[in-house]
Amino acid sequence: MSDIDVVDDGTLNALVSGIEDAWNAHDMSRFAARFAPDAEFVNVAGWWWRGREEIERNHAVLHQTIFRDSTMRLELASVNQVKPGLCVAHVRWRMVGHGAGGAKQTTEPRAGIWSWVVRGRQGTIEIVSAHNTDTLGMPATHPLAR
Repeated sequence: MSDIDVVDDGTLNALVSGIEDAWNAHDMSRFAARFAPDAEFVNVAGWWWRGREEIERNHAVLHQTIFRDSTMRLELASVNQVKPGLCVAHVRWRMVGHGAGGAKQTTEPRAGIWSWVVRGRQGTIEIVSAHNTDTLGMPATHPLAR
C-alpha cells in the first residue's frame, strides 16, 4: 500500500468517530490502535506518554477508574494540511459521567480541544502526536474578556 497524499475531511471524520466509539466502549486497545507505534500523547494534566503501548496502558487504567462511566462526544473542528499526507487537526470534545478530573478536578461535564498531528501511511491514517486541553471559561476580569 502507498502513503496517503491528502488526509481529507472524510478520512479524518472516520478517525474521529473511531476514537469516540473506542472511548465510549472503554476499549483502549482499539483506541490506541489509531495511534502510531511511536506516537506521543500529552493529556490535560500535562502528563506526557510516549508510544502506543504507554498510551493504551495509561488510558486503560483511567478507564478502569475515573473514566469507567464516561462518555465523550467528538467533533472535527479544523484541519490544516501541512504537506501531502500530514495535517494538524483540532477536535472539540465534551465528556460526561467521569470521576474528578481535568484542570478543575471536577465531576461536572467537561469540554476541551484535542490537537492531533495525523499522517497518512501505508494506506491508512494514524495519530502521531496528541495534546489534550480542557476548555475553561474566561473570567470577566481577564484582560482578553470583552
